[in-house]
Amino acid sequence: MSSEQQRLSTRQIKELGENESFRGVFLLQRLSPKTSPKNGQPYWDCSVMDGDGGIDAKIWSSADWIDLSSGVGQKKKMNPLGEGFVRSIEGTSVGVKGKVNSYRGQQQFVFEEIYLVDQEKYPPHLFVRKSAIPLEALEARFRNLLARADERRRSFLERVFSGELWERFQVIPAAVTHHHAYVHGLLEHTVMVTESALAMADSYVKSGTRLDFGVVIGGGLLHDIGKIDAYGLTPAPAMTLPGAVLDHVALGFARFRSLADAFDLDEVTAMHLGHIILSHHGEKEYGSPVLPATREALIVSAADELDFRLFCYDTAVETTSPGGVSDYHAVTQRRYWKWVDSMQEATEER
Repeated sequence: MSSEQQRLSTRQIKELGENESFRGVFLLQRLSPKTSPKNGQPYWDCSVMDGDGGIDAKIWSSADWIDLSSGVGQKKKMNPLGEGFVRSIEGTSVGVKGKVNSYRGQQQFVFEEIYLVDQEKYPPHLFVRKSAIPLEALEARFRNLLARADERRRSFLERVFSGELWERFQVIPAAVTHHHAYVHGLLEHTVMVTESALAMADSYVKSGTRLDFGVVIGGGLLHDIGKIDAYGLTPAPAMTLPGAVLDHVALGFARFRSLADAFDLDEVTAMHLGHIILSHHGEKEYGSPVLPATREALIVSAADELDFRLFCYDTAVETTSPGGVSDYHAVTQRRYWKWVDSMQEATEER
C-alpha cells in the first residue's frame, strides 16, 4: 500500500523523500493566515501534531478546504478566509493530503487538501502528544528530589506542589513548540533540570565548592512555576493571554512571592529562590530580567539551558541518518551531528 493510500504519522512523514505524497489525520495545533509579498495571495502557516510529535506545513491559496465532519457523503467546501474561521478550526482533528518539497535545501511540507473530520470519530485528545516517560515514574522522581531537600525548604516545597497547583503542574506542557510541548512536558522538564543541577552540585561540592543543596533543589523545581499560568491545553499546547503579554518568568516570580509570603518563608531563602526564577534563562536577551548572581543560580540556569539544547538535538536528528548532519536548527542556530560510535556499533553487531 502506498503512502497515498494509508494514513501516516508525523514521524513517518518526516522520513519521506522529496516529491513524495502523504495523507494523515492530526490535531490542528496552529493556523496562521499570511499574505504573500510577491503576489498578494493568501497562504497559511500550519502546525499539526499526533502522538508521535508534530510537523509544520505550508498551505497555499490553491489548497482545498473541505468539511467532512457530518459523515460520509456530506461534503462541503469551507472558506478559510471567513471571519472567525481560524478560531473555529484550531484545536480540532483534521485530515490532510500533502507533499514533501524542498526549500533552501531543507525539507518542507505542503498541505494540498485539508478536511475537517468527524470530531466524535476522531476526538482531538487522541492526537495530543504525551511525555514518553510514564507519569507515575515522573512523579516518583519529583518526590525523590523533594526528599533530598532540608526540612525547612522541603516543607515549603511540599506545600507549593500540592492540591490544584500540583494537578495542573503535572499535566501542562513546558512550551508550545520549542521543547517539551506535550502533556506532562513541564513535569518532565522540571525533573530533568533539577536532577541535572543536583548532579552538577554534587560534583562541585566534592571539589570543595560550598553550595546550598536545598536552594538548588528548590530553584530547580520552581524555576518554571510561571508556566502553569502561561500555558494550557486546548487540547493542544497553547499559550494563555497572561503568558503572551506577561511571560512565564514574571508570572512565576509573582506566584512564588505570594506563596512564600503565605508560608512565611524566611526572607533570605525567598530572595535566593526568587532570584533563580528571575535569572534562570541566563541572559537578558533570552528573557531573564537579571543575570544569575549566585553559584546555585548559575547551576540551575546551566541545567535549564542544557536540557533545552539536548531536547533540540534529539528533535533535530530524529530523522537524520546515523553519521549524518541535521537540517539547520533555527532556534539554536546550528546543525546537529548524529554522531555514531563505530566501536560501539561493532560491539552491538557481535
